[in-house]
Amino acid sequence: MDKKFSILEFCSQVFTIYGITIVLLNIFCILFGTSAQEFSTIFSMGSHGLGVATSFQFLLAVLAITILRFIFMTDILIVKMSTAARIAAMFAGTFAVILVFIIVFDWFPADLPMAWIMFLICFVVCCTVSMMISLIAEKQENRKLEEALKRYKEE
Repeated sequence: MDKKFSILEFCSQVFTIYGITIVLLNIFCILFGTSAQEFSTIFSMGSHGLGVATSFQFLLAVLAITILRFIFMTDILIVKMSTAARIAAMFAGTFAVILVFIIVFDWFPADLPMAWIMFLICFVVCCTVSMMISLIAEKQENRKLEEALKRYKEE
C-alpha cells in the first residue's frame, strides 16, 4: 500500500484515469454512437463524440473513484486492513459510485436487464485488467527493489 499522500500524485491519477476513460469513450462513440444515441445519454451526440455534460460527469466519477483509492489504498486513514479487504472495498466502492452515476445521469436505462448484464461484464473485465496491470507493476517494482538490495549487500 502507498504510505504517503501527495496532491500532485492525486491529480496525476485523476487526469490519467480521466484521459484514458475519455479516449475509450470517444472510440466507443465512433463505433457505437449512432446506434446507441437513443439508448444512452453518454452517446447523446452519436458518433460525433462526447458532450460537455458527459465529459464532466466522467470527470466527477473519476474524482470520486480516485478519492476512494486514496481512502483504501493508502495507510493515511485506514491502517489495519488487509490488502485483500482493501481491494474488495475499493471495487465495491467503485461499483457503488458507477451505480449512482448510472441512475442519476441516466447513462443507460436502469430498467433494461441487457444493459445491466453488459455493464456487469464490462465492470468485471475492467477490474480484471486493472488487477493484472497492478500485479505486473508490483512484481516489476519488487524485482527492482530486490536487485537494489542485492547490489547493496554486495558492496
